[in-house]
Amino acid sequence: MSVLVTLAALAGLSACSPADKPVLALRVLDGQPTLFVAECAVFTADRISVFTIGVTPTAKWAIIREGGEKVATVTLLEPPSGWRLEQQSLVAFEPDIVYSVAAYGDQNKAESVNFTLAQVSELRPDQVLVSDGGTKRKAVTETAFRDRARKAC
Repeated sequence: MSVLVTLAALAGLSACSPADKPVLALRVLDGQPTLFVAECAVFTADRISVFTIGVTPTAKWAIIREGGEKVATVTLLEPPSGWRLEQQSLVAFEPDIVYSVAAYGDQNKAESVNFTLAQVSELRPDQVLVSDGGTKRKAVTETAFRDRARKAC
């Protein structure tokens, strides 16, 4: 009986942490990988990072919001106004490297999106690359991305 109570308590604790929000997408704009952040009442990005996956040492680019406004788009590797560069060992994107972009808010985290330069470069103009759970990703229309984000927020 005590085992069941313990398991129920553990399940309840894990259910308390908020799910990652599907509010990030990627596309190339003006020749640069660009992050799209969908509007979400329960998530505002305060920190954004991009890092390599499967490469040692890991290269990373990270920015922190310092009183600046919310961002709807961020050209990766270029801090927007009101944001401060926190770390920059990643200075350029390489064709065969897998990267992950993540955004963190005060109480929530966005679903990270893994990508290669080729994947975002090959998207049609109306498409963005989104997370499809874990390390999976898929191309969807920007409208579909924003609809999914709105429903999740």
